[in-house]
Amino acid sequence: MLKILSIFNKRKFSQENQKAAEDSIKSLRDRMNTLNQKAFNLSENYPQQRKEIEECNNILNSIEPSSSVRAGKFEQQIAVAITKVSTVCDQVFTTKDEKKLNSEIKLLTRAIRERQNADITVQEE
Repeated sequence: MLKILSIFNKRKFSQENQKAAEDSIKSLRDRMNTLNQKAFNLSENYPQQRKEIEECNNILNSIEPSSSVRAGKFEQQIAVAITKVSTVCDQVFTTKDEKKLNSEIKLLTRAIRERQNADITVQEE
């Protein structure tokens, strides 16, 4: 009887983790889609940066939800990076600071790629 309750509790916990993972990745996708739309305004003056943001969006949309702690940490990094790129996109119209924009996009790209490979790395260890 104790084993049955233990299995049930693990399953319930696992379902809760999966729901949280799905909510987390959906939130990131929504934020990234918003950033992608904002970056569309950059296309005339900054076509390379626009392309890189769109590529980040495509990669993020292909990532499957994961309840691993490692994936969660990378998702936190992605959320911060999206906010920073969004802020720089707003500022670039007045400051024309292309270096800052490139730097923030590079950090976003790296965080997304790390998250993309987070579960692969854990499985190989």
